[in-house]
Amino acid sequence: RSTRKESSAASDVYKRQLYNRATGSQKDCVLYNAAFAIQVLEPTKLIDECTAIARESLESGKALRTLKKFIELNS
Repeated sequence: RSTRKESSAASDVYKRQLYNRATGSQKDCVLYNAAFAIQVLEPTKLIDECTAIARESLESGKALRTLKKFIELNS
């Protein structure tokens, strides 16, 4: 069971990534998690392609815009 402090730290890593303020290791962690999530949804895509999609989404700000829209729709 994670503690509130651990949850907050994990949340902070994702926020820094979405705002392009994460360290290289943090970026890699978020990037590869996103790539594997994409591959679950699109199993015919190779992991390299999923990684490229995830990278473009994160670096272009699309992931942040999508998250903000999701929050807006669910508030």
